Amino acid sequence: MPISFDLDELRQRYDCKVYLETGMWDPRGEVSLRKALRCSFDKVYCIELRDDWVALGNQVFNEDVQCNRLRIIHDDSVNLYKHIGSNPDFSQRSMFFLDAHVDNSNIQNYQKKCPLFDELEAIKQISRNDNIIMVDDLRIITQPFPWGETIYGNIDFLKVIKEKILEINPEYKFMYLDGQIPNDVLLAYI
Repeated sequence: MPISFDLDELRQRYDCKVYLETGMWDPRGEVSLRKALRCSFDKVYCIELRDDWVALGNQVFNEDVQCNRLRIIHDDSVNLYKHIGSNPDFSQRSMFFLDAHVDNSNIQNYQKKCPLFDELEAIKQISRNDNIIMVDDLRIITQPFPWGETIYGNIDFLKVIKEKILEINPEYKFMYLDGQIPNDVLLAYI
């Protein structure tokens, strides 16, 4: 989804070498993945469930895919750990942009409409616990049952997200960045 903050400034400030995004969106637009590729990350990853966007992303970003700077993973982000757990790239300080969710399109074969808790659990399991974590779409997350996700009951998603991030490292601090609207992205940093 579109972001309105300077991603490269954040990369420099927190000295991140790797970027991983969950959920691509339409790669033909000015999406966050495109902005990440303009930054000086050593490696960029994206995990996306939709077949059509994976194929289109591999086409649109072909040069970065061919030189092995970008890896587009065709999978559900509830399976994130299997892609980062033993991957040596994630021993470096990484930036995670969590934006996977089922929207009103024709996505099928998903396990959860809002896999944020699974994504955070995957990040928690890797050895490094000072990564930068961003969560997009707070305007939706702060509403009851974001994206129609009912399996957790009527919980305060933002509160639980912050608690799960603090389980990764209790030293995390939080601030808000502009995304599609002002203060639409949660930034967790150390």
